[in-house]
Amino acid sequence: MEKKETRVQRNMDDLKGFTQTMLEKDRVPTVKILNKYVREAGNWYASLFHIHPEDQLFYIRRLCLADEEPVSLEEIYIPKYLVPKLSGIDLNMFSIYETYTMFGINLQRADETLDLLIPDAVDAKLLKMEPDMPALFFQSTSYDELGRVIEFNKNYVRGDKCTFNVRFSSKGNREM
Repeated sequence: MEKKETRVQRNMDDLKGFTQTMLEKDRVPTVKILNKYVREAGNWYASLFHIHPEDQLFYIRRLCLADEEPVSLEEIYIPKYLVPKLSGIDLNMFSIYETYTMFGINLQRADETLDLLIPDAVDAKLLKMEPDMPALFFQSTSYDELGRVIEFNKNYVRGDKCTFNVRFSSKGNREM
């Protein structure tokens, strides 16, 4: 029997959610919702989403597991006007991307930054990491085909559980 690679390889060129990626990698995805509530946007998120500071956002904090092992810890912010019935959707059964599809939202692109950070003690414990062990820290802003900001995501990923591939290409032949 072939041994399954312990680290999941994820392609950064593809805009896919956690559940879809894990299923494609022959892993069993599980998502545990830790928090899900509505909050005011405030100035920073209002500016990001092009809404008013008093408009509402859904805040979702979830632990993502592959084959019952913690892989990532995510904080997701979504304007309530985009998915007004999100409160009634069981995000343990439906992925965020499936939920977007239910509301006619088609993500087209995401801008992402990557850093290396040490999670606080609570987050490290949730991820089953040693204290002071660094994690990959992604911040991502996702857009639909209309150019609207649909989601802002902060994500700690265990580097010992995932690797990320990026394809670079030249934009034409430039002579030096």
